[in-house]
Amino acid sequence: ELYAGLAASAIGSMPSIGIYYGVYSYGKRVLIPHFQETYGSKRRSDCDGDNKAPIMSDNALKLVGVAVSAALGNTAASAFRVPYEVVKQKLQTGQYTGTMTCLSAMFKADGMRAFFPSGGVAIQMLRDIPYAVFTLMAYEILRDNYVTQAETTSPVRDAIAGATAGGFGTFMTNGLDVIKTRLQIDPELYGGSVLRCTQMALEEGGPAVFMRGMVPRLMHKIPANGFFFVFFEFYRRLLRVEGAHDVKGASTDEKR
Repeated sequence: ELYAGLAASAIGSMPSIGIYYGVYSYGKRVLIPHFQETYGSKRRSDCDGDNKAPIMSDNALKLVGVAVSAALGNTAASAFRVPYEVVKQKLQTGQYTGTMTCLSAMFKADGMRAFFPSGGVAIQMLRDIPYAVFTLMAYEILRDNYVTQAETTSPVRDAIAGATAGGFGTFMTNGLDVIKTRLQIDPELYGGSVLRCTQMALEEGGPAVFMRGMVPRLMHKIPANGFFFVFFEFYRRLLRVEGAHDVKGASTDEKR
C-alpha cells in the first residue's frame, strides 16, 4: 500500500525533527561565529589585538558551521528516528498489516531490542548525516544567494530552494539509503556489516544497484522539502528567529 507506515512515520518524526532542528539551529548560532572569529576575517592576534590574515573565507566557514551543525543535529535525532524507521519499513514491505499489530508483534518477539536492530542507530546515521549535510548546505547557499535577494518575503522562493536542496541531498545519498534499508530489513543476512552489505549489493546488481529507488525518493523528498522549508521560514519570521530574512539585505534582528 502506498500509505503503509504513514502513522508510524508521522508520530515518530515529531520528536526527532524537533531535536534535529533545535540542535542544528543552536549549533549554527554558536559555531559559525566561533569559526569566523578563530579562522576567518574576525581572527585576532593574542598579543596586540590586530587582525590576523584569515585562514578561510567567512562564507566557507559558514558552510563548515552548517555542515557540523547538521551532523550534530542528526546524531542527536537518530536515536529517536530508528524505532519508527524500523516499524515503517516492516509495514511498507508488507510484513504486517497495521501499525499496532506491528508494534505488538515486534515487542512480543524481542522486547525493546526489536526496535533497535544490530547497529540500527549507526546504520541510520550512515544515511541521515550525509543527507542532512548535503541538503542543508545546499539550502543555506540557495537561501543566501536566491531567497533573500527578493525585495519582499517569497514563499515561492522558499519552496524552490527547499525542493532543490532536498533533491540534491537525495541524489547524493541514494546509495547510502539502499544500504541502510537492506541492513534494517534483514540485518541477519549481512551480519550488521555495512561492508558486507555493500559487497553483496554490488555482486547482485553492480553499481546501478545503488540507484534503485531513486525516483520514488525524489518524488517524496522534493515536494516534502519544498513544503517543509516554506513553513520553516514562515515560523522563523513569525517568531522573529535570529537570521530569518524578510526583505533583501535585512534580517528580523536588524529591523528590531
